[in-house]
Amino acid sequence: MDGGVKVEPKLELEDGAEQWEDAYARHLTLVLSSVLFERADFRQLFSAQELACVTRFLTDLKPFEQQLYARLLQRRGPWFKTTSLFRYFIREEDIKKQGEQQDQEQEGLIPVEQEQKDEGDKDKEEQKLPVNEQVQDVIHVMVEAGFLQNFPVAAATSPKRSKAIAAIAAKPLSPGSKEKQELETLDVALDAIERCATAPELAALYKKMTSNKKHIAKADLMAAIKKVVKTQRRIDGSRIPVAQLMQQIWFESYPLAGRKSSDVMALRLTPATRDLMLRMHRLFYLVSTPPFNATSVMPPPSEDAGRLIALAAHKIRQEPTQWPGLMVFFKKVAYPEYQLSTDSSADDTTTRMINSHRVFPSSEAYVSYEVARQLHRVMSVVEQSIQIVTPEKEYQEPDLELKWMLSDGPPVFLAYQRLLYILYEDEEATESEDGCVIIEGNAGEREGNALTDWQTRSWEQFYCEIEKIQSLDDLVVASRGCLQAYLKWMKAAAYGVSGIPIFFSRCNAGYHLVRILHIAVGLYEKMRKYQIATLLLNELLAAPFLERKRGYWWDRLALNLEHLKCADQARNTCVNALEDPHVLAADRIALERRLNRLQRQNDRDQQNRVESLSTTDMLLQNTGTSMITPSNEDNDDNDEEKAMPVEAHITYNYRQNHIIGRPLNRQTGEKSRFVGYDDEPCTVEQLVLQHYRDHHSGDHPADEVSDEKIKTGGWYGVHSEGSVLRNLFGILMWDVLYASISDVFQTPFQSAPLDFGYADVFYEARRDLIERRVSQVKDEWSLEKLLTSFETTWCSEYGKVTRFVGWPTDEVASLQYHLLAIAAIGRKQLASLLRYMATSKDFHQAQNGLPDLLLLKIELLRPDDDPVPLSPEWPIGSHGCLNVHAFCGMDEQLNMNKKVLSSIPSLEDDNAEKSIEDKPEAQPLEHVLHLLNGCSYVARMKLVEVKGPRDRLSDKQLLWLQVLNEEVGLDASVMHVEEPEKHAKRKKKESAVTTAKAAPRKRQTKRRKG
Repeated sequence: MDGGVKVEPKLELEDGAEQWEDAYARHLTLVLSSVLFERADFRQLFSAQELACVTRFLTDLKPFEQQLYARLLQRRGPWFKTTSLFRYFIREEDIKKQGEQQDQEQEGLIPVEQEQKDEGDKDKEEQKLPVNEQVQDVIHVMVEAGFLQNFPVAAATSPKRSKAIAAIAAKPLSPGSKEKQELETLDVALDAIERCATAPELAALYKKMTSNKKHIAKADLMAAIKKVVKTQRRIDGSRIPVAQLMQQIWFESYPLAGRKSSDVMALRLTPATRDLMLRMHRLFYLVSTPPFNATSVMPPPSEDAGRLIALAAHKIRQEPTQWPGLMVFFKKVAYPEYQLSTDSSADDTTTRMINSHRVFPSSEAYVSYEVARQLHRVMSVVEQSIQIVTPEKEYQEPDLELKWMLSDGPPVFLAYQRLLYILYEDEEATESEDGCVIIEGNAGEREGNALTDWQTRSWEQFYCEIEKIQSLDDLVVASRGCLQAYLKWMKAAAYGVSGIPIFFSRCNAGYHLVRILHIAVGLYEKMRKYQIATLLLNELLAAPFLERKRGYWWDRLALNLEHLKCADQARNTCVNALEDPHVLAADRIALERRLNRLQRQNDRDQQNRVESLSTTDMLLQNTGTSMITPSNEDNDDNDEEKAMPVEAHITYNYRQNHIIGRPLNRQTGEKSRFVGYDDEPCTVEQLVLQHYRDHHSGDHPADEVSDEKIKTGGWYGVHSEGSVLRNLFGILMWDVLYASISDVFQTPFQSAPLDFGYADVFYEARRDLIERRVSQVKDEWSLEKLLTSFETTWCSEYGKVTRFVGWPTDEVASLQYHLLAIAAIGRKQLASLLRYMATSKDFHQAQNGLPDLLLLKIELLRPDDDPVPLSPEWPIGSHGCLNVHAFCGMDEQLNMNKKVLSSIPSLEDDNAEKSIEDKPEAQPLEHVLHLLNGCSYVARMKLVEVKGPRDRLSDKQLLWLQVLNEEVGLDASVMHVEEPEKHAKRKKKESAVTTAKAAPRKRQTKRRKG
């Protein structure tokens, strides 16, 4: 397979060509050369024809031609007018020279004689157009090389291309084949016209075709042209030469001098070559994290899934991608530095990647992965854009169609048919009804031409088949068939036990196919198609992929069975789920709750059943002649079932407080808004921040705390959703996270090692590093050393794309707040937090669920006999505590109308503006250390989960409350903001419960006295 690449091409630019090289070309050559010459495991995944094509690009094309191709590869296609390429042919120094000349003209530095001499070329200089011969020569060279395709006009083809077309035309074609070929060429021409022609050009084209004028919208004009072309013919029976007419219109408006009839007016990247280049990009960035969210506009919402699938297929093939390396070349982003395992050969200077394991064991595994990944992208677009009309409650779901019952049908896509061919290669070739090969020949034919280019045919067939998918059901059924074929191939090839690291699980087809079915389950549940959802969930649970979702799948399966009135099966599902070792703790809480509820419901049903029996039925049961089977509580099988984890259902008794809020809205599903203590509108989180900062018992009679009386305020916090704690982990464990570990870094543009997400593997690979860092934080480092280490890493890595740190915009203020948080959290608790985050399966799989608010309270202590006042640099709040917001220079946003900058100097100071200008560069570490070393202090941290009137704790939030309080040792609680009516109702209920509990005690006391 490596026969197509024998010598590494010289990528140095030719003399005088440096000016043509840009970031696009450097990025493209980096990707291609890395895949071809540094990653032998990647190179073996491509066919000889594909490798030869890429080699020609690197060796045969000149630097500027590579640059032009790289630019077009990053543009939305597929068709481009030649006039839109002119700017790539203008040299940068010419542009600078023109700008300098314009500046001199404005300043009057150019002599009059010079202006008169250049007056004839003034228009050309203003437009700054390239030479037509240069433009057309470059385009024709790239067309000859097979990297570009020109507009399908016979007169515009090159001599070599014309000979090839003539040779094809010399072969006899049946009338049907000839008609099909003409229609394909016509569709290509119409697609190019639709994407490149302007409205006036379309009007001119329509006039040439019909001798009539139309003044309508561009879309309507294009529809009229298509109708005329496909329904009308000329006198001799031939079709209207729409391509030649459009070429003539473009030729007449072509702005360059020296134009010829053979000039290319419109072009596109050769589809097969473009797909190859993009596949190599995706392989190079196999596990990289995009630096930004996709900027392309999603299709408009629609109920037509077929239309969305067609739009998504076009989108994934033609939309440009913000490749991480390209953004690095533009200096828009930076990635963490880590060491890639490389080796320099002794006989040459080639640097090659060394990995102990291959990501893809074979080219079949790679091709099936790429097809599944593209299907996943299509499904993601459909998920975001489809509009589902939920049926009424009276909706009766029909029985399953036959297509859902057939689980062993042949896969639609050739890549997965290839997997079955490998399994059954000794059998004879068979064909499906549509002529698609299911099992391709026998072992003796494997070297023939029919199989040598199976990869190329796989890509072509994939895009043809995706166009035939007209509904969501078709897409899901096709994905199911692919998954079944892939699982059979995995089992036969012993893929699961071949020693491939578990963190490569995302780099196989099964992962993406399972994600497709996972998305489909949610869509079908919204449609109330519970039978299909149940079927898909059972298949998901039978697949060895995406283990972190197994608890969710079990829970949804039990819920769907409840909808189908299968309570016993739902209860058994919960029991089986709790025995699954891959179910995460948060999902286990939900399953235990559901099982407990189902068991109580079953007990009630049994009790109602017994109570409904007549006296005769009871007598018949006693004699053993009743047709009604009684519930046998002494049955051993039932004893085992009742001993299942119903009794083990535990609820963590977290600490909770309550305050009253004055609501501004009461709509379910809307973000709760309240009137704050400053009488301004605020969110529920801002209200709680105000409460902890300003609250005095008695200051606000309406406020009340049930479990904890807060005597004073002085708590200054931020609404961080746990980001501060995650940042502490990311910064303090930075060198551990990005340590040189085999196989976990596959590209230079990763935001995290691949094994993060698999806690056991992650910990075993870094056991010594993790234990060493935890020991340093807990015992070995002083507080100053700990803060210094944090500040050093923060400053050196600030802004880099990482999974573990959310970089704030206010760098200095946030850094100081993080340093104070370290001082307040406690060394022992911080070490426990780091250990838990490094070793917990739940944290590795999902980081959400951490409390909303992180609050700090720092009390500065000064002995009564100490006459020296506290430093004026330390702002003291009204409660005698450090005003953390002002100390750090943070913006307080405690209501929805205004933001207070706490660090603004007093306006009474006449020299305030001058002091700001003369203020030296901020030193956050020195500022914090000066505070901590300058006086005695007591620092405390509080984590608060905020719940509005219609909110409840999620299972992940409940789990985090238990972990933070019991395993880490932090102060974590829940603050409920209640409406006045709900507060009064709750207090009345609590009072009644308290009275009921006190009554028996009073009776017992009286009896003892008696």
